[in-house]
Amino acid sequence: MATASVCEDEFEFDDDDEFEDTLDYSHQNLPESDSGKLLASVTNPARVKIFQLNSNLLFALSSDIEKFQSLLTLELSDNQLVQLPHEISYLTNLKNLYLKNNSLDDFSLPKEFHRLQKLEVLNLGGNRFKQFPYQLFQMGNLKELYLGSNRITHLPDLFQTLTKIEILYLGGNQIANIPDSIGALRSLVVLNLCDNRLRTLPSSISHLTRLKSLSLHNNQFSALPSDIIRLDLQELSLRNNPLVVRFVRDLTYNVPTLKELTARTIKLHRVDYDNKSMPKCLIEYLNSAKSCLNPKCQGVYFESCHKNIKFVDFCGKFYLPLLQFLCSPACTSSTSGSTCQARTNPSDDMSSKFKKVLLG
Repeated sequence: MATASVCEDEFEFDDDDEFEDTLDYSHQNLPESDSGKLLASVTNPARVKIFQLNSNLLFALSSDIEKFQSLLTLELSDNQLVQLPHEISYLTNLKNLYLKNNSLDDFSLPKEFHRLQKLEVLNLGGNRFKQFPYQLFQMGNLKELYLGSNRITHLPDLFQTLTKIEILYLGGNQIANIPDSIGALRSLVVLNLCDNRLRTLPSSISHLTRLKSLSLHNNQFSALPSDIIRLDLQELSLRNNPLVVRFVRDLTYNVPTLKELTARTIKLHRVDYDNKSMPKCLIEYLNSAKSCLNPKCQGVYFESCHKNIKFVDFCGKFYLPLLQFLCSPACTSSTSGSTCQARTNPSDDMSSKFKKVLLG
């Protein structure tokens, strides 16, 4: 590794014949004024593949960074950076960029930042972002993205562009909702959403077939969507949510309208209908029927449903409530009355699926 002695007015390098591809200037207390003198002192910047400048006092990065065209890894964490020069976007070979624990905000990334098309690992944790940087949605080769411990409140519904993401860390923000497009991250293995303001997850979460670790602790969940049973999780963190500290029992139920009751009867008894027998708007309404989640029920609902909590034993310490949408309060997993006729498919045993996920 090339070494350097840091003096007050100059930087001295070892003999060029011994120059390797890594420059390590971490923990050097480099002056807060500028990094330009250091970058200009490197005699063969095109040979450097790893540049470590973390844990210094840098407020800015010199535009001379564009000379380091062979860089694969740039480590700038634990500084005081408030802005990145647009020249950083010229590092088209860069694969790993670490910028955690700086003072970057929504205006700190250059608009050309998306040109870093080979970037696979980006760490922006511990900064001052209030918005998810839109440039990142144009960087389709990202595999690991860390944006934890910022001030993000909203996530754009654009995650379908990040098809190669394997690790997404968004913990420690102020996020209240997760967009449906999160389900497009089919390569995702680790999703961390802890320490936010989440109350629910979109049903598209069930599309994350490779997901193994889901961190949801320190949020405001009172229940989880039933679709979560489709995931083959190895780790599910839920501590410090209402659903593990108290049971949610009192849920309201709006009485179905006469229109809905009639439509339910038509669907339940499989009455034939077409555009000759009724208006198009009623046909569209009938076609919008949603199946009751009770595996023993063949009923449907439209606008009025009963939100039921399914309590499942979790690690033998407490019951975990999972949210079900049923056709009526009388419809439970044990009923099989006139409106809740038993189905014959044994694979619909939701309880066993819940336990597989939550206890596995």
